[in-house]
Amino acid sequence: MRQTVKRWLALRPSTWFYLAVAFVATAPAWIVKHPPLEDLPLHLATIRTLKSIHDPAFGMDKDLVLTLGRTQYVIYYLVGAALSTVAGVVGANVLLLSGYLGGTVLALRDLLRALGRDERLCLLVVPLLVNEMFVYGLFPFLVGIPIMFWALATSVRHFERPTLRSGALLAGLALALFYSHIFPFGIFGIGFAAMFPWLKPSRWIACAAPLVPAVTMLAWWTFFTAAGQLVSGATEGFESHRSLASSIGDVPNWFINVLRDDSDEIVTIALALLVVAALGLSLGDPSTGKPVARAYALLPLACVILYFRLPEGHGYIWLIAQRFPILFAMTAIPLIPMPRGGRGALVTAAALALGVGATVNTCQHFIRYEREEVGAIDDAIDEMEPGRRVCALIYDKGSAIVNNVPFLHYGSYYQAAKGGVVMFTFAGYLPGRKSTGQIFPYYDYVLTRGSGFRPPPGTYHVKWQGPRWTVWARDT
Repeated sequence: MRQTVKRWLALRPSTWFYLAVAFVATAPAWIVKHPPLEDLPLHLATIRTLKSIHDPAFGMDKDLVLTLGRTQYVIYYLVGAALSTVAGVVGANVLLLSGYLGGTVLALRDLLRALGRDERLCLLVVPLLVNEMFVYGLFPFLVGIPIMFWALATSVRHFERPTLRSGALLAGLALALFYSHIFPFGIFGIGFAAMFPWLKPSRWIACAAPLVPAVTMLAWWTFFTAAGQLVSGATEGFESHRSLASSIGDVPNWFINVLRDDSDEIVTIALALLVVAALGLSLGDPSTGKPVARAYALLPLACVILYFRLPEGHGYIWLIAQRFPILFAMTAIPLIPMPRGGRGALVTAAALALGVGATVNTCQHFIRYEREEVGAIDDAIDEMEPGRRVCALIYDKGSAIVNNVPFLHYGSYYQAAKGGVVMFTFAGYLPGRKSTGQIFPYYDYVLTRGSGFRPPPGTYHVKWQGPRWTVWARDT
């Protein structure tokens, strides 16, 4: 314990500074209990299922069967289930989201240092952390981003001086990244190949060996699982079904279209102006960075190509091409020059102020959402007994604060808290088509937000009603 304290106290002041920045960046994960993140309740329910599927108190294994082989991004839920034993399901998810928000800052800093670039550039990623993928709730994909940066940094160091320790770390990171999400893993693979020491054959085996476990699992998943075959089919022919004009026009929607007002657009414009200022103020300065940084430039270029060439969706996989604009923006940061001397200090101060301002702006909107729109969802859940079957009909699914539909999966908050089975429906998209005959008598409760559910006599009655939520109980 004493040695651990000494190691923490021995950290450089700059490291403490970046740790503080990373902590501030995590605020959107914990500032409110119900942030407007669309798929958040589904992830909580999945963590609950892994943790409690065989717990009689939650009554889940009567209707659910646990299968882990249908997807490769399982590490988010496995780690979440492990953390939930000490932090609870909600707390575990907060820790995972904080790992993305704060971890991206620290992992990008590590990559910048490995490439010989100015570590202060990692501050530029903070305004990019709350993006469309974040509010949609694509958490396994997002958690893969800091792992991707860390794996790239470890690769650079391993290529320079292969050791057993760096090889073991790289192997673990590559395997963890594969089981986080296939898209960050693919970008890592491009960077690994681009920066590989091809001109030094004597290092090939030592440098390539750490990737063997991850590549083996990738081959197995691609050729022997239905999910892998579906994903590989999305790239067959490398044809996109979108026009070039529509693809260009959609780019802002995946950067700055998070909030209903113009505040996130203002942040994005300020970030662009800051990047241009850094470019201008660094003119005439000697170039910095290791030669391997030239090869790294292939990563943001690959993100651009993948955005324009991949489809928007394939089968049940949604948002394929749309993930690459934010990956481009984040991976392009190491290519930005940092001015020297007082000019660099000015850019650093502006980047810090913009990052803090963007985080505060996000938190203010999340607090408004919690206070003005969420309603008494916890009271509604308290009215339903644990381990039951619940049908969620979300007619009023939108928000006046964020642009996504954050209430779409709120029924899963019941499953996260009390187990049982929850049916997600597109009731808000198909009003009137979800007849009571499709629900009764299987579901014990119907949770509704907004009007639209009119059960006939002898089926369901109102058990509890608040301003926004209503709990209907099955007639006995």
